[in-house]
Amino acid sequence: MSSDKYSPDISSLYHYKLNRILGEGGTGRVYRGIDTKKGEVVAIKLFRENFFRNRFHLHDLSKSVKRFKKFSHPNVVQIFDFIDGKEGRCMIMEYIDGPDLKWYLTNRPWNLIERINIANQMCAGLQYLHDNDCVHHDIKPANILFTRKGQAKLADFSLYGSSFLLELVDKGAGEQITPMYVAPEVIRKEGATPSADQYSLGITFYMLFAGRVPFQVDTLQKLYHCHLHFMPDHPHEVNPQCPRAVGDIIMKMLGKKPKDRFADCDQLRIALSDHARSRI
Repeated sequence: MSSDKYSPDISSLYHYKLNRILGEGGTGRVYRGIDTKKGEVVAIKLFRENFFRNRFHLHDLSKSVKRFKKFSHPNVVQIFDFIDGKEGRCMIMEYIDGPDLKWYLTNRPWNLIERINIANQMCAGLQYLHDNDCVHHDIKPANILFTRKGQAKLADFSLYGSSFLLELVDKGAGEQITPMYVAPEVIRKEGATPSADQYSLGITFYMLFAGRVPFQVDTLQKLYHCHLHFMPDHPHEVNPQCPRAVGDIIMKMLGKKPKDRFADCDQLRIALSDHARSRI
């Protein structure tokens, strides 16, 4: 891959010196930067101008960041600040020095215990967010980052805020959620909840343990139809290396109704841990 792809298109943003593009997606571009006031390395997400759907969305996120800055958990990326000024709207975050789960899925050899350990870390981080009244809204491999020591951290949990105000005034807010990972109730515009996050985590686990996406379709309409009405093939049948018991856990996470899933991510983590202990 050409080094030009990583070269920043701008040299600075507010009081941050930019030296590398870390990634880019539908919400914006992420840079590696240096805080010139503190000398610290940070990650900076510069939002696209059209990301914020309306002033309620902007207000919701800005207000939520004040609370997110207090969050501290080993499996959650730290949020430092949100800046809304002439140079653009951006989020200042902890810099994570390793790859994401998307990279892991295509580059790491199969190891069951390692993958269960990663899954447990995701559960722990997501439970922490839920315990603090925060729904992630966009769980997917690209939003699960690793440190060079292999610690998994949830990123981008802040993009939609945490109040119900936005959903009340803008029923289309859920359309920004990545379609492959969206829960049935969100498609039905019933709102996002911790259980919807668990469904998205279930899709992510399916990819982690089965080795492919659960619904192999070619249109958004077909994909939403599958989310609403069809269960995917059992992960063990897709990949025999995935124990049937782990596949059963994933299938429960993908229940079409929230009541069919685990009560919370702690219960889910216990189920995974019990299976791991039973194999030692």
